[in-house]
Amino acid sequence: MPKVEINGVSQVFWSQSGAVQALAETSLSIDEGEFVCIVGPSGCGKSTLLNLVAGLAKPDTGQVIANGKPVTGPGPDRVVMFQESGLFPWLNVLQNVMFGLKMAGVPEPERRERAEKLLHMVHLSRFTQAWVHELSGGMKQRVALARALAPNPDILLMDEPFAALDAQTRDMLHDELEDLWASTRKTVIFVTHNVREAVRLGTRVIVMTARPGQVKNTYEIDLPRPRHIEDIGLVKIAATIRDDLRDEVLQATHEEGID
Repeated sequence: MPKVEINGVSQVFWSQSGAVQALAETSLSIDEGEFVCIVGPSGCGKSTLLNLVAGLAKPDTGQVIANGKPVTGPGPDRVVMFQESGLFPWLNVLQNVMFGLKMAGVPEPERRERAEKLLHMVHLSRFTQAWVHELSGGMKQRVALARALAPNPDILLMDEPFAALDAQTRDMLHDELEDLWASTRKTVIFVTHNVREAVRLGTRVIVMTARPGQVKNTYEIDLPRPRHIEDIGLVKIAATIRDDLRDEVLQATHEEGID
């Protein structure tokens, strides 16, 4: 049974200028342990699709199924990591990672043990007592990743989590995320604008059309791991996907009136 099933979902938003269809009827099946990356032009509904899986929004048509059950709202089996870390500045690093566990009623010794283990995995053991304002951007995202994994969700949903980081920090976090995925085999759905990042991380890359978004093509990525962003094989696959994506980006910019 697939871990996530997206069956004919669509989504329309309303604005002062009228209805905007973010997603046309879209279907997608994701197996347990997959690392699926979704790419597409701006406004094609990538984040909307992620929000539907998270239960943060409801589709106008169709249905999302996670772990064999219809998604009717947020749940502990699905955790979202956003572009902004969203850390609480009044809590230190350890307290931020423990926060969700505390809200779930996990006893203090257990939540501390789990948080410390995850901070060790993301190489932040020396910063458990640090405050958020003392951290670099990359460190904040590592804390956010540890916090997302702390409740031990089945499905990790990541919405451009590394987009605001410099290239060197992003490459380092790619390595850490790949190691975490290899050791936990979580099911990951990762939204990005960066095609090389998608090929670097994913077992599969989904290309979406311009708005209203639909699945255009799927690429199985069977490159050996660990991968590096400069690998020749990776660069070649990324170039193929980028060519596939180019028409959709041109269509999106044309519709937005961008020369």
